[in-house]
Amino acid sequence: MKSADGTVIAVHGPLVRVQIGDRTLVMAARRRLEWEGGRPRSPQLVVGDRVSAEIRGDEGVVVAVRQRVNALCRAAAHSGRPQLLAANVDQALLVFAARRPEPKRGLLDRFLVACHMAGIHAVIVINKVDLGSDEVDGWIELYQGLGYEVLRVSARTGWGLGRVRRRLVDRTTLFCGPSGAGKSSLLNAVYPGFRLKVDSISEATGKGRHTTTRAELMPLPYGGFVVDTPGLKEFGVLDATPQDVVAAFPEIAAVASGCRFSDCSHTHEPDCAVRQAVGEGVVDGERYESFLRIRDPE
Repeated sequence: MKSADGTVIAVHGPLVRVQIGDRTLVMAARRRLEWEGGRPRSPQLVVGDRVSAEIRGDEGVVVAVRQRVNALCRAAAHSGRPQLLAANVDQALLVFAARRPEPKRGLLDRFLVACHMAGIHAVIVINKVDLGSDEVDGWIELYQGLGYEVLRVSARTGWGLGRVRRRLVDRTTLFCGPSGAGKSSLLNAVYPGFRLKVDSISEATGKGRHTTTRAELMPLPYGGFVVDTPGLKEFGVLDATPQDVVAAFPEIAAVASGCRFSDCSHTHEPDCAVRQAVGEGVVDGERYESFLRIRDPE
């Protein structure tokens, strides 16, 4: 039996698929895994984890996990339990449709807060612009003004895909967003060799259908990896303190120091600089409402 290092590229229940050099092995994990840096709060293996395994022929077992550089995590719907999406990623491309399914800014804000807390660079991608972008034109410039990179693309026509490809080279990139936004179509357009299953929008509901059923780490022929994730209709931000949420909204962080009280909730206190900025239009009202919902989810 020999030791080897690899990367988890898919999780199948109690089994994981691990890329070790040019070999891919499906294996279980030792019951008592060794976690470098200490056992994490969510000690399950996830796509992107760098692991050590003991190998014998075509069989192996994961025995240790390297310390994660970062991990994107959400609170699972209904249970509120931590649900890891991926670990050790360089950036996240947050894919939303320009028209259908309707792009929801509240969901985008939750993704952005989670990425900020995880230390993952976030890029906003607006897909299907060939169908018209009037539903997003009114607020996309707001996010650009806050410093977020926004890519407008069409997986169907190929418009804007060059900018996406250049962003992926030699990076590990997480693709996430709501069902039906076109993540799988976008990945197929970026590299047809992926041959990912795609589906249409439900005519009855106008919402997307899930096509990706589990997260998977996939190599790109020109260097780098992408993580395709299932579409998410909800995204609960996990373990965010009020200070974390303020820091994740740059326009609010920029004015919050002007509040009379250092522990201002920005809801009712006198001389609140944040509410004043909202009233003056310095802070967008819908972003402010997102801030309140994320900070006080109950």
